[in-house]
Amino acid sequence: MSSRRRLLLVCVLALLLGATLFVWRPSSSAVLYSGFARADNGLLSLEITVNPPVGSPGTKMQMIARVTNHAAQPMTPSIVLRLPPGVVADIYALPSGATFNLQQNQIDWLPVVPAAGALEFTLDMVVQTTDVTNPEQFIAALMRHQGDQREASAPIWVGITPLIGEVMAQGQVSVGQPIRLRANVAGPGPLTTIWDLGDGRRLELGDPEVVFPIAGSHEIVVEASNPAGRVTKRFTLVVLPQPVAAFKPDDDAPAIGQAVIFRSTSGGQPPLKVFWDFGDGTTIMGEQQPTHAYKQGGVYRVRLAIENDFGRSEAVWDVTVGDAPIADMIIGDRAAVGLPFTGQAFGDDTITHYMWEMGDGRRHEGAAFSHVYRLPGDYYVTMIADNGFGQTRIGQWVHVDAGTTSLFLPLAAHMGDSTLSTLSADMPTAAELAPPVESISETFTLEPIQFAAGTSPAEQLLAYLNAARARFGLPPMNYGYELSTAAQVHALDKARFPDNPHVGTDGTMAAERLLRSGYRGGYAGEATAWGFSDPRLAVEFWVNSDSHRPLILNQLGTEVGIGYVEDYSTENIWHWTTEFGIAYGVPVKPVLRALMPATGYGALNTEVLNYSWMWPLPLAPGERFTVYLETGSRRLSLGSIAQPVYGSRYVLSVDARSALGALPNGAANLPGYSWVVRLEDSLGNAIAEGERRMIAFTPDPSIPVATLVPTIPIVTATTAAVAPTPTSTPTLMPTDEPPSNEPPPVIVTATPQPTPSP
Repeated sequence: MSSRRRLLLVCVLALLLGATLFVWRPSSSAVLYSGFARADNGLLSLEITVNPPVGSPGTKMQMIARVTNHAAQPMTPSIVLRLPPGVVADIYALPSGATFNLQQNQIDWLPVVPAAGALEFTLDMVVQTTDVTNPEQFIAALMRHQGDQREASAPIWVGITPLIGEVMAQGQVSVGQPIRLRANVAGPGPLTTIWDLGDGRRLELGDPEVVFPIAGSHEIVVEASNPAGRVTKRFTLVVLPQPVAAFKPDDDAPAIGQAVIFRSTSGGQPPLKVFWDFGDGTTIMGEQQPTHAYKQGGVYRVRLAIENDFGRSEAVWDVTVGDAPIADMIIGDRAAVGLPFTGQAFGDDTITHYMWEMGDGRRHEGAAFSHVYRLPGDYYVTMIADNGFGQTRIGQWVHVDAGTTSLFLPLAAHMGDSTLSTLSADMPTAAELAPPVESISETFTLEPIQFAAGTSPAEQLLAYLNAARARFGLPPMNYGYELSTAAQVHALDKARFPDNPHVGTDGTMAAERLLRSGYRGGYAGEATAWGFSDPRLAVEFWVNSDSHRPLILNQLGTEVGIGYVEDYSTENIWHWTTEFGIAYGVPVKPVLRALMPATGYGALNTEVLNYSWMWPLPLAPGERFTVYLETGSRRLSLGSIAQPVYGSRYVLSVDARSALGALPNGAANLPGYSWVVRLEDSLGNAIAEGERRMIAFTPDPSIPVATLVPTIPIVTATTAAVAPTPTSTPTLMPTDEPPSNEPPPVIVTATPQPTPSP
């Protein structure tokens, strides 16, 4: 071998090794499973610690729950600790005041925390089973106290070690020939796969493609690991000096005139001689990735031949050349966030596949599509028609407007000296709105305002609201703290659960949420909006809407509260809530709303009934709710409760047979009953009372009725009546899930229904 050829060989090997190292980029993915969570409201703090935070079946874990009281008086919070499935706790080690719910796999703890002190308990746990598809678990903690609710989650990992199945790689390869290393790795993630190539290279890749610059035998080791452990598997790869011809075109069914790239994946000990024959009379030598275009349709056999000192090899590939399709599309040029946007493609009979690129990173297949944009803006939509020989691409710009808004006036401000507890159809003048204009002749727009750095979105919306009011000669509205507190809570609520824009997930209406926030002024209404990234656009839309304008331009409005959430995990990203008030209006009185059982409810006398109701305000010390069962002039107390199950919702579970048996003699046989709930103080005096709901009780047909059975003509024996056993129904426990089965109450609104956005 000449010195020139030796130098060439060294250069080629250096280039191959450099290319391999360039492809390999080490990466690390460290996921932290701390096993720690903290919930804090300033007065109380709850800390959860799990050790160890990573486990497999059979692993013993230990959880320490500690609640600290920072106040100068004792506190009695309600704490719920929910364990993940498959983790079993030693329920016999629970402290005083703690119970275990087997159905929910959760601990309900009612500690009495001394002033400036702390309480804690330690719970032993064992991992029994794991979910291999979802090993990333958490222990959820919920702390409630006097209407305040705090949540936290301690992340843990519960799974099994990974498994390595078949390793897919040919037993031999030529020098410089790319080879794809594959291994069937299974197990819960996060998974890390590392390949040791036996020549000093370690690649942290799933299925790496590598080349070997030197002939010889290599022991390959594949390693798979996750938080539970690490496993390895070995195999031998032989690298040969003989040439191996291999290539692939980037398109083996191109259109006439389309440039095709032929990529060689050949290998062999350098120096190599390379020869290409494209089948149409065109040949080329020396290039590894030539480009060629065919001038006529037909089927062409492409041939690649390589040669070195150890031999010769050939590879062939058939290329079919045809015409690209004729196609076009029909789509609109405007769309709206959250609303369906459609389009239709058409073309000649040769088209086999349609593809749509929507400009926001998402795609659709088929001749027609329906798409929902999540963000406003301008998007370039591309239709791609393919017939196997080529592609035809047609594009068009589409402008997407912000999402729609909705308006609701559950309780409007009312003038007068008397306080109204509810609104009804016979009080049409209860709502007071006084807009300066009924309609506008042209589209309303606002000039952008240059805000200082750090100005919050809520402050920006307030500025644009007052700018709009100033255009119509109206005074500015002030920023209300209590109104804003309620608005922010509702904005967060609707970002997670947008089904009903004005009913909270805990069942509360707008006026009830204002009472909980401490607002005691006159109430003018609530407006919600989503999909507007710029508050100026939201205000412009409201003013241009006939149904929204009376609220925004209300001459009687004096203050406003604004809530804002920007959440890119939700469909419409930006969520606004505004609460409008009248400082001199008469405050709305809280209402005790009965929920279930509904009026006319029929129950078996063996049922466990769940009486539920809503009360918007926190309870003062000593206050409680008492549920009564009434028939005629008789009244029976079914029980009392002072702790809500969720938000403002209360539930009392009562066994019907026990309640009916406690009625005075003869009362249990009367046909008509009703139930009512009262809010009472510590002396039993009524503070508020809900409406009466009718309820009927019928015997359980599954319980046998005692009868007289004659045994002989003279003497008879009577079978003893067996008292039926009440059926067992679980008592409702506090939950983090919002109620979804109660319809909102019918409330008179002061404005027409909102008009859909354009």
